[in-house]
Amino acid sequence: MSPVMPAPPPNALRFVSNDLDETRAFMRSFYDGEHSRVAHRNAALGFDTAALRGQSLWVGWTRTAVEKTIRGAVQYHLLYPSAPPGSRYRFGRHELVSGDSTATFVAAGWEFSRRTPPGHTLSLAVNTERLRDELAARQPAGRGEAVLQSHGFELDEHARARLLGGVASVADSAAAAADGKPTPHAEAWLLGLMAELLKERTAVHHGTALAASRLALVEDWIGAHLEDPITIGRLCEVAGVGERALQKAFESRRGLSPMRFVAERRLAMAHHLLESAGPLGTVTDIAVRLGFHLGRFAGMYRDLFGETPSQTLQQTRR
Repeated sequence: MSPVMPAPPPNALRFVSNDLDETRAFMRSFYDGEHSRVAHRNAALGFDTAALRGQSLWVGWTRTAVEKTIRGAVQYHLLYPSAPPGSRYRFGRHELVSGDSTATFVAAGWEFSRRTPPGHTLSLAVNTERLRDELAARQPAGRGEAVLQSHGFELDEHARARLLGGVASVADSAAAAADGKPTPHAEAWLLGLMAELLKERTAVHHGTALAASRLALVEDWIGAHLEDPITIGRLCEVAGVGERALQKAFESRRGLSPMRFVAERRLAMAHHLLESAGPLGTVTDIAVRLGFHLGRFAGMYRDLFGETPSQTLQQTRR
């Protein structure tokens, strides 16, 4: 018998809406960062979410009645133990498709798109430092920094039951608390289960702190020069490393090649410009401004955001 999904506690933060714009605004404030959402049917959204925030981790229960695409990047690690079968996660050119027993892990800082059929999703978010410290304590000395990579894997019934038992413990402790917060003991147990699961399912690799600092430097430089011509040689110059080292750092920590990262950052900027475009703004002007080939721009944009640039512009003008 499959383990039963634990219910959110009565005192969890709750948000219910049938309006897409209202839902976008709430989720952007909740995630505290870039977040887009597109519904693929003109019908009542049926969005219903309950969220439980602790000191080091968060649990979210979400249901929607309409297929949707979300796009974003979060600064904490995300684990989806359960999502509607057929959910598609895109990381650059890589795509993961979930089944009935699939769990999907999204590493902090990784930009991703997720197209999800109607149904229920359970999500766990954990503080990056707490999970890093837990993993570091479990590995032999001298192996280097633990680097987490976005990954999809199968959960057998035993592993799923243990993980859902940890979620139930967090929810029960929050329901019994005067402040509605889960106890540190319940959080620590669930965090330990997540670390064990990720370590067993090869979502953890090893790198160096130097690679992380150089990558952050390059990412900041890219963000400040999206409208300028950018080559791999220029990125190597900024990072102070050779092409092979730069390639390895981006693929290990972001799941993308350096130039694919540049392209997706430019697409994110295009999305922002389209959402804030005035009456004279055009898709062509924005694509040219960011250096895109017009024949490829619409397809790349649709893959990330679930709609064409023209559709985003039409929604803005409405």
